[in-house]
Amino acid sequence: MKKKVFVLFGGKSGEHEVSVKSALNVLNELNKEKYVVFALYITRDGKWTSPWSVNEIKVTNKDILENSNRSQLSSFLEFLTNELDEDTIVFPVLHGTYGEDGKVQGLLDMLNIAYVGNDVGASALAMDKIISKKVFSYHDIPQVCFVTYIHSDFEIRPRFCIEEVTEKIGYPCYVKPANMGSSIGINRCENPQDLEEAMLEAFCYDHKIVVEQEIIGREVLVALTGNESIRCSVAGEWKRNVSFFDYEDKYMDNDLSPIIPANITDDTYLKVCSYAETAYRALGCSGMLRADFFITETNEIYLNEVNTIPGFTQHSMFPLLVQKTEGCTYSELLDQLIHLGFLKHKQKNKLQYHRRTS
Repeated sequence: MKKKVFVLFGGKSGEHEVSVKSALNVLNELNKEKYVVFALYITRDGKWTSPWSVNEIKVTNKDILENSNRSQLSSFLEFLTNELDEDTIVFPVLHGTYGEDGKVQGLLDMLNIAYVGNDVGASALAMDKIISKKVFSYHDIPQVCFVTYIHSDFEIRPRFCIEEVTEKIGYPCYVKPANMGSSIGINRCENPQDLEEAMLEAFCYDHKIVVEQEIIGREVLVALTGNESIRCSVAGEWKRNVSFFDYEDKYMDNDLSPIIPANITDDTYLKVCSYAETAYRALGCSGMLRADFFITETNEIYLNEVNTIPGFTQHSMFPLLVQKTEGCTYSELLDQLIHLGFLKHKQKNKLQYHRRTS
């Protein structure tokens, strides 16, 4: 009997377009001999559309536009009762807020529905750059120097914030919203005027921001998969002519070229994997994670960030790394992640949620 896979994508997020790009790949690459596949789209304003079957078609952007006006899911619970069973799993391909931050995972847990990827806790911890940095610091994972601010800090004492960054971090530096990905709201600053403008922009996306020291070096990425047993991929990097990849570089530049494996020493690779696996366990990850590192010319290693729902576009690094390491196809990678999701759900349902009585 075929399993049902509901690919959940779109959403009320600054990364809506990235989610759609990733979901198109997932929808088209899922093995239709194994699965009955449904697209479950969330509009930009957060409305859940009724799912549609994609088993007989190759999904395009046009299909998503045509189905975005479908009747809203009037009763989510009624839908679940009629359609979902123990052979059903949700594959969240929601990047950013309201998807990668644990909110959807919490809903699925409450409804006892299997899903692919990380649970509520890991998703929420990893999404918040400030909290995750504190977790990584506790576990002695090296990171660049940083300071953090909440919106009221900047509203009340903007000059103090700028002077503190100038003194503690220096220039160039990077300003990042605490809960945003895909380089949205991130800016490189070379002076106090740049910094003030960048902080104002970052606060448009989040009420918390991080300001980080710039590191001169290369960005090297690894992909991790597994639940309790973790597999770390070979390292990869992008051939780059710029110091910083913005949103357009990451998702609109079709000439972006991956280098797999990355040109690093065996010793550096082992350290990168060790730090990545430590981060995976510290956050309580399951299913998948992409970990991004900076490596300097003197082989100093710094963890930059982690992604609990990495990109699945045609040139995203996560699937490329796993495919290269394990010699599998994109479709087989999706099989692995779905298997891990069902396994995690089965283990969770073995737990006891009430006190034993004699």
